[in-house]
Amino acid sequence: MRRYHVRECVLIDAPVERVYAVASDPEAVPVYAPEVVRIEVRERLGDGAARVTSHLRIGKLTFAWAYRYNYRPPTHYSGVQERGPLLRGYFSFTFRPRGGRTEACHSEGLLSPVPLLARALGFIYFRVIARGGVREELERLKRLVEGESGQVSAAGRKL
Repeated sequence: MRRYHVRECVLIDAPVERVYAVASDPEAVPVYAPEVVRIEVRERLGDGAARVTSHLRIGKLTFAWAYRYNYRPPTHYSGVQERGPLLRGYFSFTFRPRGGRTEACHSEGLLSPVPLLARALGFIYFRVIARGGVREELERLKRLVEGESGQVSAAGRKL
């Protein structure tokens, strides 16, 4: 498989458990990731995995794709598109405690068995259509978790 990959990190002024809870909550994801319209959990596969349908906005269109999400609280949250013979999307979050704060790193990308397809479409999507997307998502997550009062529910709503 060939891939196109982008990655960014940010330091969030909150404990790792709270950052993980907000980042991995299906109701909160559309708040900090504007391309995600909604996430429907189709099937829980035990504590560490779920099959979901992610409704993603690309330009003015919304597409529904099946993903397998993996959870390792409070340090890891990821997903990969289940089907796609030519192209599959993926993402990964890692969370590391840093003295009462949390380093959150976010990766996204495309996988393809076709030479140059992931690289070409990844460049177009991540560098042209969603310019600054991963960095902006992390900054939105940071603002959401830190909040004005510092109090955010697991669903990402201010208390």
